[in-house]
Amino acid sequence: MEIVVRRGDFAKELQLVQGIVERKNSIPILSNVLVEASNGELRISATDLDVSLRCGCAAQVAREGAVTLGAKKLYEIVRSLPESEVRIDVSSDAWARVECERVVFRMAGLPREDFPTLPDAKAGKAVEIPAAVLQALIHRTAFAITAEDARYYLAGALLILEAGSLAMVATDGHRLAYAQRKASIETPETVKVLVPRKAISELGRLLDGEETVGFQRAQGHLLFTAGGRVLASKVVEAQFPAYEKVVAVSGDKKLTLGREQLQSAIRRVSLLSSERNRAIRVGLEDGQLQLSASSPDLGEARESVPIDYSGDSVEIGFNAQYLLDFLNAAGTDDVGLELRDGESQGLLRPIGDSDGDDYRYVVMPMRF
Repeated sequence: MEIVVRRGDFAKELQLVQGIVERKNSIPILSNVLVEASNGELRISATDLDVSLRCGCAAQVAREGAVTLGAKKLYEIVRSLPESEVRIDVSSDAWARVECERVVFRMAGLPREDFPTLPDAKAGKAVEIPAAVLQALIHRTAFAITAEDARYYLAGALLILEAGSLAMVATDGHRLAYAQRKASIETPETVKVLVPRKAISELGRLLDGEETVGFQRAQGHLLFTAGGRVLASKVVEAQFPAYEKVVAVSGDKKLTLGREQLQSAIRRVSLLSSERNRAIRVGLEDGQLQLSASSPDLGEARESVPIDYSGDSVEIGFNAQYLLDFLNAAGTDDVGLELRDGESQGLLRPIGDSDGDDYRYVVMPMRF
């Protein structure tokens, strides 16, 4: 294989696949990327056997071929090169010579035959989704995905495609984020698929600057195509929890709060919350919302936020970080908070969302 490629184009595509490659893997080939050259194009592929990404850029191909090279080290090398054309010459024994102006590297590779076969998207089978809509839903829900891989049925976000709308739901068992938006989507039936956490993370990056993304199921995988790139994830055979009743919850104590004011107050008070559970007390009284936190080792903090409320008092505990995650994603000047009592979950939602989203965030209470 012998090619010439622009350094900037090559580095951009290599950066995209870094999140796919497993740094510590018992299978050496999975630490590599597959580099293929043919028909005036350089293709780069990476996989961890569950999630894979194929991307590429234009190149001058003098001799077609393929090789696998260490993903991290190849990216570091290309990123360090001067902004010029990069020449890559691969010998029959899988050694690659990377040359740019007066800089020369030689890298040991592994043969293409050792690299796993990746699924291909089928032409004409994809459902077209507006990229900006999908990216917004990811931003508003992905943080609620559990970090515990053992709970595989929660280790992803539920993607729901319907004619005219798109929705996404994520939960870790302690909080649940639901976001739905109207969109120009054509699908003959409702589609519900669980997209794993890693695929969601990579998909969010893949959508930058794109207008649409194609979605289809093929060969036991979920495939997303955007800008000539293909992200594939194995289908997760798991039953996502019934979320409909959870998002339908409401409270009789309703108030509107300034998002930035509430955000700042929670950040300040939580400085003295327990580092183990990040718990803060939220007290609702006539005309004010009392926020407080205490820790035997650190001390205590209290702040009062003026509100337009008159009614029964209630005190409830919440994880401060859970509240901040929602406030970071809400995107509006004001947010609504609904409470019932000190033992029931709280509901938050944006107020005055210009995009007309249905965005609901349910947080379970904490006991002190």
